[in-house]
Amino acid sequence: MFRFVESLLEPTGPPPEAAPPLIGSPHALWRFYWHFVRQIPGLLIGLFVVGLAVALLDAAVPVCIGWVVSMVSEQRQETVWQEAAPQLLLMAVIFLVLRPTAHFMQHLISNQALIPGLTNLVRWQSHWHVVRQGWTFFQNDFAGRIAARVMQTGPNLRESVTASINAVWYILVYGVTAIGLLAAADWRLTVPIVLWFACYAVVLRAFLPQMRERSRYMSEMRSNLTGKIVDSYTNILTVKLFARARDEDFFVRESIDEHTDAYRRQMRMTTLWAVALAMMNGLLLVGTGGIAIALWSAGRVPVGTVAMAIPMAWQIGAMAGWVAQSIAMIFDDIGQVQDGMRSIAQPRQMPDPPDAAELPRITGAMRC
Repeated sequence: MFRFVESLLEPTGPPPEAAPPLIGSPHALWRFYWHFVRQIPGLLIGLFVVGLAVALLDAAVPVCIGWVVSMVSEQRQETVWQEAAPQLLLMAVIFLVLRPTAHFMQHLISNQALIPGLTNLVRWQSHWHVVRQGWTFFQNDFAGRIAARVMQTGPNLRESVTASINAVWYILVYGVTAIGLLAAADWRLTVPIVLWFACYAVVLRAFLPQMRERSRYMSEMRSNLTGKIVDSYTNILTVKLFARARDEDFFVRESIDEHTDAYRRQMRMTTLWAVALAMMNGLLLVGTGGIAIALWSAGRVPVGTVAMAIPMAWQIGAMAGWVAQSIAMIFDDIGQVQDGMRSIAQPRQMPDPPDAAELPRITGAMRC
């Protein structure tokens, strides 16, 4: 099975298509993504389907907790195994068969096909395009920076695509399922979750544009630093013979200071985002628990619903932190992809004319 899934995406198998969309063109970033993503539609559809199954099965966990609480509070000890056998068997199948299978399929597609395959597909096709640039293209930039951009764009593009499906798609499916399950018990239980999602959207709208811009700038500083260091090592003979150590140190230290400042500015946004999310999660848990207990004390919902609602609210808050971290990483990856496009998505400086004829092959021979 591993070998079959791994063979679904061979990075160097298909010949590179036309050059990726050029930087500066309308919607260049998203067209750059689509240029590579459209080559693997089957794997991404499979990841969507498996992600849907994982989210639905995870949403079943609080439901099972509610079933167990209702069972032990309502059933008699002598007959609980006979009367609740179907529910117990279903829960065993969910925990022992369905959830492990869904998680295995998700990891199989992500780890065996997309992580090695898509990463190196982007690297191979990016290198194939960049290496055909003219000589002056390489003379006008750091060789280390060009190489760093080609190498980093692959994993950044892949990670932002897979994280968007695994994290963002997960919380959307889980949230909609949680709202549906709680609304079936009592619509008032859905109020804290609906308000939480509304606040989550507002916070995302406020933070993400700044996080994206700061990530792009930090990526630019990182590639500039990498370019300077790599070029110092590449030209080490010239450095040793003619350069002064103080000047070389200043040359690199200046870039490190710029990268440190950009990194700190990005981390400020991450810290503020984490604090806002912690406050929202606390309000969600307190609100859901308070409403559930109030409805139970009024006799409107059974105790099993309370046992389902509180873990479900806690799970939403817990996975929101994971999703928030994933979203921050997604925008960091997008920023690095934008930086990589500065070298990859460039027009060729000396392209062949459209009517260029292929040069005839000349065979040579040696005669004694």
